Amino acid sequence: MTPSLVFGVASVGYTASGTAYTFDTAEKVSELLALLQRLNIKQIDSSAVYPSGNTWHAETLLGESQAAEKGFIIDSKVLYQPDVPFLDDKGISASIDRTLELLGTRKIGTYYAHAPDPNTPLEEQTKAFQKQYLAGKSEPPGLSNYTVDDMAKFFDICDEKGYVKPAVYQGHYTALYRKREDDGMLALLRKHNCAFFAFSPLAGGFLTGKVTLASSNSKTLEQTRWETVGGRGTWYSGLFDTPAMHEAILVLKAVCDAASPQLSLQGAVMRWMIHHSTLRCGRAKASFFGAKRLDQLEANVADARGDPLEGAVLDAVEGMWASVREKQPSGQKL
Repeated sequence: MTPSLVFGVASVGYTASGTAYTFDTAEKVSELLALLQRLNIKQIDSSAVYPSGNTWHAETLLGESQAAEKGFIIDSKVLYQPDVPFLDDKGISASIDRTLELLGTRKIGTYYAHAPDPNTPLEEQTKAFQKQYLAGKSEPPGLSNYTVDDMAKFFDICDEKGYVKPAVYQGHYTALYRKREDDGMLALLRKHNCAFFAFSPLAGGFLTGKVTLASSNSKTLEQTRWETVGGRGTWYSGLFDTPAMHEAILVLKAVCDAASPQLSLQGAVMRWMIHHSTLRCGRAKASFFGAKRLDQLEANVADARGDPLEGAVLDAVEGMWASVREKQPSGQKL
């Protein structure tokens, strides 16, 4: 089954510093939603922490632009709060109620744990999500960024208690990062009929080639996560800004440039993700994508909906992971 596309709104909203966000008013978000409707993109991935640095603002704008009333399925995530319990009953209840209020709806789609909460036992987390599901405030829950071991424990507790099990797992998966194929996560998800949704299919923009080729045009990185220091930008840089990763980009670019017709790096990796990756196996799955501009959104969707790859380009994309898998920086997770 071909994976569906889900639009992520991490870059919706206004923040006084950091990455520049384009869709920062209700009017601009309404234009974004109108284009998504024309492109037949019906599902939105949100979070209480979007955009980074201005909690709740993305969902404020989604509510003001009436995204739920326009028929979009809106998934969201519990407000992440480091160093304090946030996936207990109090944290989850307060967060989902705030999301529902801002979106102007009584129920959302999947409600995720954005990240693990080491301060709240899994038994409490499962019970708290079960409460919201039974209250009719969301579909079955989802988890993001959990380890294989913790996912297995979460499923086991749900089975033991008779709770609804997580229906979706969000994980990092790209042509340059395919660890989920090797660590047992996909097999575990299949066992429990849990879908896998891949985020960051372009590796935060790294797979467009803009970081590798930035020496010839440094302005391409201005006001992006690759220019900023700290937070998610540091995570992406630590994982992808390495000699092996840059070499993999250059190898693929040479093959794409030699193809007839020529392909962009972005087009090649998005078409691989949709047509050739492990996302096509098993239960219906999805790939998240985002955009800062409307024309970029249209281009991203066109790339994702292109034909399957063939020949040298397919071989080159398939070979990227093999060329870097043993050269992953130590300490990098996900």
